[in-house]
Amino acid sequence: MSLTVPLDAYASVTLNGSGNGTVSVGPNVPGVVWFPSTAAVSTSTGTNVPLAFLYQGISASASSLISATYTGSADSTDLPSQPMYSGTQLICKWTGGDAGAVATLSVFGTMQIPGH
Repeated sequence: MSLTVPLDAYASVTLNGSGNGTVSVGPNVPGVVWFPSTAAVSTSTGTNVPLAFLYQGISASASSLISATYTGSADSTDLPSQPMYSGTQLICKWTGGDAGAVATLSVFGTMQIPGH
C-alpha cells in the first residue's frame, strides 16, 4: 500500500558568465515514485531572456528532451504523464540569460510513498 501526496519540488542555479546553467530534480529514495504534471521556469532578472530546455531521464540528451521555451525567464509547461523512479531526473538547462541571475525550476504533480 502507498500514500499519494502532492509533489512540489524546486531547484535553483546561479547562471554563469555566459548566462547558462543547469539544475535537476527527481526522486532520490528507492520506492518513491513521482508523477510530475507541470514544470515552471523562472529567472530573477530578465534583461536577456534565456532559452530553457527540459529533459526527463538520466541525462540531458536529444532523445530525452521533453519541452523547450523561448521565455526561460517566466514560463510553464505540461509534462508527459510518465512516472519517475529513483535515479530518473527532470533536468533544465538555461542558455543566454543574464549572468548572475538565479534560475529556478519548479515541478508540480503527485508522488507515491510506499509503506503507508
